[in-house]
Order: sequence, then C-alpha cells, then structure tokens
Amino acid sequence: MSSTYKYYGQFDPPVDKIIHNRYFLDKYQGISLEAGSFDGLTECSTKFFEENYGWASFNIEPLPHIFDKLVINRPNSFNFPMALSNANGEKDITVYDINTYGIHNTNASLNHTDKHRKLLEKISRGEKKTFTVQCMTYKDFIECAGIKHIDLFVLDVEGYEPEVIEGMVGCEVMPDVFVIEHGHREPNFFVEKLKILDVGYKLDYISHVNSYFVKV
Repeated sequence: MSSTYKYYGQFDPPVDKIIHNRYFLDKYQGISLEAGSFDGLTECSTKFFEENYGWASFNIEPLPHIFDKLVINRPNSFNFPMALSNANGEKDITVYDINTYGIHNTNASLNHTDKHRKLLEKISRGEKKTFTVQCMTYKDFIECAGIKHIDLFVLDVEGYEPEVIEGMVGCEVMPDVFVIEHGHREPNFFVEKLKILDVGYKLDYISHVNSYFVKV
C-alpha cells in the first residue's frame, strides 16, 4: 500500500483523514455508511476506506441527478437512491439553484434550518427545485440491507440530522464511530440528542463543523 494517501473529505484536515488517523489507522474490511454522500467523490468521507482498506461502503443519496453520478463514481459501493428520516414514506427535498453550481450542489435538505434557508434563498434569488424522494428510518434500512455491524457512520444532511437520529431508535446495530455535521446547530445539541438511543456516545473530537462521537 502506498504511504501517500489521497483523501476526499471536506476541510483541512479533511474529515476522512481525521477519521483515518484517529480511529481506523490500520482497519481492514470495515463497513461504512454515509448519508448525504452526494456524488461519491466531492467532500466524501468514506471512499478513502473503500479504496485503501477494502471497506464495504453503503452510500445514501436522494437527489436523482446526483445519484446518477454516485453510481458512476462508486461502482464498487452499495448505493441507495433514498434518504434517511424518522419515518418511512415519501418526503420532499429542496435544492437551491446556486450560481456556478446550479442544482448540483451539496446544500439540499429535507428540512433546512431557518438560518440556512434564508441564506440559500438570498444567494439563489429564490430559485430552487423540489424532488419527492423515498425515505426510510435508519433502523429499517439496516434491517433491509442486512447490515450486521457499522464501523463508521457519517451523517451530513444539511440540518436534517436530528430526524435521522430519531429513526435510529430501537436499532440493534449502532456505529462504533459516528461523525455528525453540527454546523447548523451546535455540538452540545447532538450530545443531548444522542441520549435517545439505546447505546451511549461520547463526544470525542470537534473539527470545523463536524462532531466525532464514539460508542461507549
């Protein structure tokens, strides 16, 4: 294996570099789940482990035009055109039309926070597109996919993270390392939110807009 790694995650240091160095330095054949995986390359936090350590990657991306890119970019992954939520069924997801990127951007959400929505409305001049997508709880998704263990769960769904966590209640398979984008709220919000789960999590690290939790 090359000693020079290519990381794909957002920020400096990249999210996947932090995860690698802090939690999975020599972990082979792990299992990852990424909700809000976008095109599988841009700001992706799990491709590194699939590429270098032979991990099985489960990627969730609800936007149909982005999912098409995900399938092309990550042919060896398990890719699902849906969203995680606190209930099963259909729900609308909104993506704002932003200059340069159009609707091919990473800011789509099932429920933007008020602050984020106002910002996106401003920079998009109100131009947006809504898609109706299939949703499933984490609990039911894990059961349907037949997943028996999760080493890493990266959750970045633009403000909809609390609802996804609600859909984890009652599931027997919980991630060992849980990375949550807290940027639209605060880390302490998720410290409290995770208490609804049947297992405990400790806030281990914070970098940029992400909180790194470990199962205890």
